[in-house]
Amino acid sequence: MKLKDQTQGPERLMTWDDTFCFKCHPGIDCFNSCCANVTIFLTPIDVMRMRKALGISSEDFLERHTHRLISHQTGLPALVLRMREDERKTCSFVTEKGCSIYENRPYSCRLYPLDTANGVEFKLIVDHETCHGLRESEEWTVERWRTEQGLLYYDDPDHNLKDVMAPDQVWEQKIADPRAQDMFLMALYDLDRFREFVFKSSFLQKFKIDDDILEKIREDDLALLYFGMQWLRFVFFGQKGFLKIDRDYLEKKKIEVLGGQRQKK
Repeated sequence: MKLKDQTQGPERLMTWDDTFCFKCHPGIDCFNSCCANVTIFLTPIDVMRMRKALGISSEDFLERHTHRLISHQTGLPALVLRMREDERKTCSFVTEKGCSIYENRPYSCRLYPLDTANGVEFKLIVDHETCHGLRESEEWTVERWRTEQGLLYYDDPDHNLKDVMAPDQVWEQKIADPRAQDMFLMALYDLDRFREFVFKSSFLQKFKIDDDILEKIREDDLALLYFGMQWLRFVFFGQKGFLKIDRDYLEKKKIEVLGGQRQKK
């Protein structure tokens, strides 16, 4: 159903088949201005794709290109893109010709000039006075814009992530333990470190993981990200999913701990 209000402005809410006009290109005088003095939150998919495009490890990417924030509500970490330390606070990846990692740009850059208003509807985050691309005549529906910008690739991982942090999941208290915060960060954003944790720690002794899953997560970062989301569900909410606890291993560790306690006595 079309919205009756067909004005083009930040106050207008749009659904999938509503239209807006926009075209960004070097010929407009505000070209690249939206790539400065802005807070860009990074999704796990953003980090995964950007660091691959740069050819660096996930750990190096986090250190060089992100700032870590902690949610006041949940205590969970989030990442924002680090800007240059210049007067305009420009994005590290912007050049005179535009974005140097355009094919692997973050989710919010792809969605621009739109933003989600309430998870279902969309709105413009700038007006035509600020963004002259909105004065162009090329018309888009919200659905076609999302498709053209490659945003459908993000939908399934995003839904899985929201399931991990869903509002109906009861957070009885704020996560204040730095180790738990780091665990969350590692499983979603620092995939190289998470893969090492899975394959080089006692992880696979504690959990029985099917061989086909192990084969996928050994090389495929997206599969590893899905796996990390499942693991976080278990860690924070006790939802096992395909994670099967090795009872024999736990019993062995229990005996070792109790045996050590008896020796101390």
